[in-house]
Amino acid sequence: MSETERKRILAVGAHPDDIEFGCGAILLKEASLGSHIGLLVCSLGEAGSNGTPEVREQECREASSLLEASLTFLDCGGDSKIEASRANALLIAKEIRRLRPDVVLAPTDTVNQHPDHVAISNVTRDAARLARYGGLEELKAFSPHAVESLFYYAITPGAAREGGTPFLVDVSPFVSAWEALMNCHASQMKTRNYLELQVSNSRTLGLQMGVTHGQALWPNDPVVIDSLNSAPPGARLF
Repeated sequence: MSETERKRILAVGAHPDDIEFGCGAILLKEASLGSHIGLLVCSLGEAGSNGTPEVREQECREASSLLEASLTFLDCGGDSKIEASRANALLIAKEIRRLRPDVVLAPTDTVNQHPDHVAISNVTRDAARLARYGGLEELKAFSPHAVESLFYYAITPGAAREGGTPFLVDVSPFVSAWEALMNCHASQMKTRNYLELQVSNSRTLGLQMGVTHGQALWPNDPVVIDSLNSAPPGARLF
């Protein structure tokens, strides 16, 4: 893959482990294909029951190192205090302009999950729009940038997006590396086996696809194809 063909992918999460659990295997696959991966984390998980902010930050840095991804922390109000505000949308829009991704990944907006996940889902969607508007004084430090695609990932199985059909990505060869990525967040495994929760869900998605493991992404917008000749197969396989 040439430098001009490599995608720049920015994954946004509310907490230090969200991205790795929600779309880590997809990012590992994309990195193996030569894509540039950036992580944008909007709190240090300071309101959580397990792990100090310092520990959570270090765990996140270890995971980003395994991914060979850039890592940026933003202060969007603090863990459990993140709001879907214009101010937070502008913070993320600045990072979109600075990093200039082709693809942005954000948590789903499913209501019955951590409120920070819902807030970051909504502000990332708004940020992707604001980033392309040339007349915003707050964003003048960087030139406008329009992302090609915005997709949503589910941080837990219960956060699957309500309505709409997801893309299913075959991540079968990357499960071991994904487990290592999730294991970086050891402080979060004390009360629940989140690793097995995610891997077992990926097995279910894989069964739908006819492979061993999959992960899902929900598109924000209708997806454009050149013709039916370029349309991917459906998971049902009829």
